Amino acid sequence: SEAELGRVPVTEIRARNIVCATSVYNLYNKFLPQDLPEVKKFQDPEQRTVRQSNGHVFLFCKIKGNAADLRLPTHNLWYFHSYDLDEAFDEYFARPADTRPPTVYIGFPCTKDTTWAKRFPGVSNCVLISDGLYEWFAKWGNKPVKHRGEDYEEFKAKLTKHLLDILYECVPQVKGKVEYHQLGTPLSEITYLGSFRGGSYGTKCLTSMFDVVNRKWVTSPHTRIPGLYLAGSDAYLPAVCGAMYGGCFGASAVLGHLGTLRLTWAFLNSFAASLKEDNPNLSWFQALRLALDKFLNE
Repeated sequence: SEAELGRVPVTEIRARNIVCATSVYNLYNKFLPQDLPEVKKFQDPEQRTVRQSNGHVFLFCKIKGNAADLRLPTHNLWYFHSYDLDEAFDEYFARPADTRPPTVYIGFPCTKDTTWAKRFPGVSNCVLISDGLYEWFAKWGNKPVKHRGEDYEEFKAKLTKHLLDILYECVPQVKGKVEYHQLGTPLSEITYLGSFRGGSYGTKCLTSMFDVVNRKWVTSPHTRIPGLYLAGSDAYLPAVCGAMYGGCFGASAVLGHLGTLRLTWAFLNSFAASLKEDNPNLSWFQALRLALDKFLNE
């Protein structure tokens, strides 16, 4: 609550350069003083067309039985509800309680952890992820975790049923063995990850992000505020690889050209040392050359 936040001790740390990797939406809506001209521009719909990405719903399942005995797949699965995804998404977003999600990711983390069977014998786990809009849950946003009311739990139960039905169709051997499940929503992303309006991936991935009006907000590590830089997906492009390169660009913007060269050289030396550990027969020059080749081509 606001009262609790007011009691949290604040430590002020001053720095010449600040790098924000928590998305431009948190930056301009939460972190910066709201009376700054740049903040007001960002909040003006005519000053940008970029928007935060959609959120997701996450179903976490505990399954009775070892992964090997259940023959759980070690690879990830993708479920597609229809060949016409545009129509399927329109229907789902309009009636989520009554319509199956268009796409669902299904993964079994227990099959990728070589220590799992020793640490948790007789138990497996699974996670299912599908799209979920913040707008579906906004009316419960100001209520505390675990106390959002029966209507919230009823809505979650309907979404959960769709996901469990899909799990049992794709992996029928787990039917009747799911001992526990819990659904996370965009409100969970806000509570535990601090994402803005439950957005999972920063800026929504649309070609409009390259429009001239958006150049001062995204696809660059630089901001209009001196000493403030971006990292992550908003500094480059959406998704995991975009966020990774956005981190590199954020560091480069702070370090400058010479600093970036020193950073690259340090990385290549570290990479070469790792390659040389794997293959002691490599000379240092060969390891460095191999590191450069992998860096540029893989």
